[in-house]
Amino acid sequence: MMPRTVIAALLACGCNHSALSTADGGGGDGGAGDGGACTSTVTPAAGIVMTDRGAVQGAREVDTWAYKGIPYVAPPVGALRFRPPVEHACWPNALDATNFGNQCLQLDANGMPLGDEDCLTLNVWTPSATGAPLPVLLFIHGGGNTQGASSVVTSGVAIYDAEYVAAHGPAVVVTINYRLGVMGFLAHPSLDAESDKKISGNYGIFDQIAALAWVQRNIAAFGGDPKRVLLFGESAGAVDTCVHLASPLSAGLFSAALMESGGCGDQPLATVEQDGAAAVDKAGCTAAADIPACLRALGGAALVQAAPGVVSVTGLETGIKYAPNVDGYLLADSPLNLILAGKHNHVPFVVGANSDETSKYAPAVADAQAYTDLLHTQFGTVLGDLVLQQYPAAGFATARKAYIAVTTDARFVCPSRKIARSVSAQQTQPAYRYFFTHALDAAPALQPLGAWHGLELLWVFHHLDVGNYPASAAESALSDAMIGYWTRFAGAGDPNGAGAPNWPVYDATSDPALALDDTIAAITGVRTANCNFWDSLTP
Repeated sequence: MMPRTVIAALLACGCNHSALSTADGGGGDGGAGDGGACTSTVTPAAGIVMTDRGAVQGAREVDTWAYKGIPYVAPPVGALRFRPPVEHACWPNALDATNFGNQCLQLDANGMPLGDEDCLTLNVWTPSATGAPLPVLLFIHGGGNTQGASSVVTSGVAIYDAEYVAAHGPAVVVTINYRLGVMGFLAHPSLDAESDKKISGNYGIFDQIAALAWVQRNIAAFGGDPKRVLLFGESAGAVDTCVHLASPLSAGLFSAALMESGGCGDQPLATVEQDGAAAVDKAGCTAAADIPACLRALGGAALVQAAPGVVSVTGLETGIKYAPNVDGYLLADSPLNLILAGKHNHVPFVVGANSDETSKYAPAVADAQAYTDLLHTQFGTVLGDLVLQQYPAAGFATARKAYIAVTTDARFVCPSRKIARSVSAQQTQPAYRYFFTHALDAAPALQPLGAWHGLELLWVFHHLDVGNYPASAAESALSDAMIGYWTRFAGAGDPNGAGAPNWPVYDATSDPALALDDTIAAITGVRTANCNFWDSLTP
């Protein structure tokens, strides 16, 4: 039997996934203009890299050099709170880049503030000997755009540490922090009024654009190829990746995109501002003569605690949902609509989901009646009854498993098919789909949960040792195979090669996908009847 500490650590993993852009300059929406190159008198030495803001000193990590906590824009504090990012000042001496930067402000599991507003940093891992320029993988962490960080640690393991990926890709890997929750996504008419573009929210997305632009300017100095940048993210990071796929502001900043367990739908600015009004009210600023000034006068920790956001995998939870919005500038329409119209950034594309996304998060469901009541609560009576017909409790081992199937298909598996179909129909560049189905070989207590939301990250970053989990040889081989697919996709826009099982290009007729498990194999059709059902509700 697995030790309780191992099981607890594995269950925790995935919970807290978890020059600037095409800017109008002068501190307007989308970022600031180029302030000019910096000069430095730093003496070249092992582990020192010169960026456009100054030198950074990294540290050796096994077979890579790691550069952590590099500021890619100015700290978004004081007057810069609730504004797009601006360029960082030059630093004259070599910056110590041997430790992760601050996590962005959020709440911990006990509802207490964690992190700091001064958090907009990124991390770079590059092989010790690079030779020719290497492909670049830039990762956006998940956590509902409310939690998480590039430095998240689970049971002593930094699960996004990319030393192994960089060395074995080989590749240059970048992970980033971006503003979260109320700090990164608060939208409100009073903030629209002070914006050049009459918009608000999306600050966390503008941070990500700034990080992508930083890569374009600087990654060659770390051995990376700025023309071969894979943008990928998980959960909310995948949602954000779809925003970049659809936004003209992100055009040219990446050459391929990959979404792990996320969707392509965002709300209009006016709708998001309704949640913003609730956040402003909770912060005690609704009646203020100058609402933005009131919000900026509050301590960051107090503001995050006053207006927390909800992170929901099943979709059942209610509360303020901080997310990207369709503002007419970053996005002219929802990302999926822009893709369906072909008005997106046409790059090679991968999308996928896990087989049991909501298994770790679903509530207890005692029996068939409780299952019926839960569906009626979540979907309403009419739609809930249709869902019951498609997913009868009697068709599953337990009522809870029926609910897991409903929410996994509705929120992850079937949207991934719709996204793959939409992208492949509107561009000549290839699209691919995967289906991660692996249940933990050496954890009998966890095997019934299957492949839950975020589990694949342990394979993508090769951190199978979380909680001292005794990974099997097959599990380690699966991790190496996935890293190979991801890296080849970054390098050539095609994940195939090196003798790996063939990953077929997506087409809507046969609905091919690559099943990722101890045995890797191409399959046709993933829960086709169920996905046809969900598509019939939202054609």
